[in-house]
Amino acid sequence: MTPQDQQQQQAPIQSVPTRETVKEENKIHLFLAYLGNVFGIPLALIPLLTVKDDDFIKWHAKQALVIFGATLVLFMISFVLSFVVIGFCLMPIVGIGGLVASIMGLVKSLNGERWRVPVIADLADKF
Repeated sequence: MTPQDQQQQQAPIQSVPTRETVKEENKIHLFLAYLGNVFGIPLALIPLLTVKDDDFIKWHAKQALVIFGATLVLFMISFVLSFVVIGFCLMPIVGIGGLVASIMGLVKSLNGERWRVPVIADLADKF
């Protein structure tokens, strides 16, 4: 056995992220789930309550709903802190963070990927 064979044998197998095929009729549900976060409306409830047989859509709807809730809670906290002037600095950061997370989730979901937002996905899994 050559040294190169030994290295290949010892190298850990890296998992390739799996992509699911997204049907055209399901893309509207994924779009609704994350679009509501951009406009401040929990539209993720629509696919969460109407789609019963697709775990991929339900997973993304739960994550989008938790992103919406986390953004809302962080906005409230920054509003309370605005009386101490720090909140005015936090509000734009919270808004941009929620917007970026929603857009990234939308793009990844339409590509068939399950993008796990670090803390948000763990909370969404508990649903």
